[in-house]
Amino acid sequence: MKFKLLLAIVLCAFISSKFAIAADDDHDHDHSAHSDEPFYGHAGIRIHFDHVNDAGEGDEEVNETYTHSHFELGSSLIEGLNLDTNIKVEGEPGGHSHGGVRRTHDGASRFFEDHPVIVESLTLTYSHEDLSLYLGKFNPKVGLDYHSFPGLYSYSMIEEYKIAERIGVGFRYAANLNDFGTHKIEASSFFTDTTFLSDSIIDQRGHTSKADGGLANTEDFSSYAVSIGGKDFYSLDNNIAERIFYKLGYAHQEAGVGNEEDEVRYSASLGYKENFSEGISKTLIFEYMDIEHYSGEEAHDRSYFTSSLGLKLYPWSFATTYTFVDNDAPEEPDENHDGKILQISVGYTLSNSVTLSFGFKRADEENEVNERFGLGLRYRFEL
Repeated sequence: MKFKLLLAIVLCAFISSKFAIAADDDHDHDHSAHSDEPFYGHAGIRIHFDHVNDAGEGDEEVNETYTHSHFELGSSLIEGLNLDTNIKVEGEPGGHSHGGVRRTHDGASRFFEDHPVIVESLTLTYSHEDLSLYLGKFNPKVGLDYHSFPGLYSYSMIEEYKIAERIGVGFRYAANLNDFGTHKIEASSFFTDTTFLSDSIIDQRGHTSKADGGLANTEDFSSYAVSIGGKDFYSLDNNIAERIFYKLGYAHQEAGVGNEEDEVRYSASLGYKENFSEGISKTLIFEYMDIEHYSGEEAHDRSYFTSSLGLKLYPWSFATTYTFVDNDAPEEPDENHDGKILQISVGYTLSNSVTLSFGFKRADEENEVNERFGLGLRYRFEL
């Protein structure tokens, strides 16, 4: 435990000394913009200090300290050819299993427990003008990036159902339609990572093989995802249109060993961001994700509807996110319980790179209610 804490401190100190301040915390980066730079990077470090005051099981009412951090690094090999990676420290609350390590409760407070270090993506990208081609390990794009949702805990629910750590190929194409906005279409074909990168360090999660089964674990390119998104519209008589952004997505994941059916998902996201003046803005996001044959189960469909509101009045910020989970699993009564997740948080910007937040999260899932309060410290750096 002490070693892990020391490692976290060393990482923070290293990043602080090597990275300059970032102006924004947008994790949906297009690294083709750095095509002429020999080396570039971005870091986002979150440290949570939580108290679980109400839970379905008494031994889950504990204090938890954990981090959710990532380090994106890249290099321009030759003109137009870039190598990019996203290294993630995937610490999460007890009871979750992000990153392939199941967090369990034993009645004791948890201090930086279960923190695998994961290579979440490693891609080689060729970019020419508005077209980019990439191959390697990546997260296929369907809905909005989960860090787009404002708030201390808002990312966690979206991350529950994202598609992550796939090996494959893809392309993205950006088009500027002038008054009709800028749009980006992205498509990829992939399968589950079964290379040595499927394991982790610090807290090992084990090497994934085809025999382990699971969606897209086929070692062929039978799974795919397509998305299109746009923003920057212009209108002479409608200011609302200029502030709208959207994303539509579709993904098909082939059944692997142990799955009954292929999984198919659709998503529709709509957002509105208005900057009143420097440091004063509001963001409103709605996202619907429909998943047929959830996790490859024949008689289990699931949908998520998320609404999120973020307000900034520098140095203060306020955010709330509500997610409704609709479960349709008639053959599994225990899985047929709908879910409701609410988070509210207030943040204060200590500097351009450091934000302190206080938040509350209430989750009613799988016939259990969990309530937590917490402090969050967030660092943002960019090379």
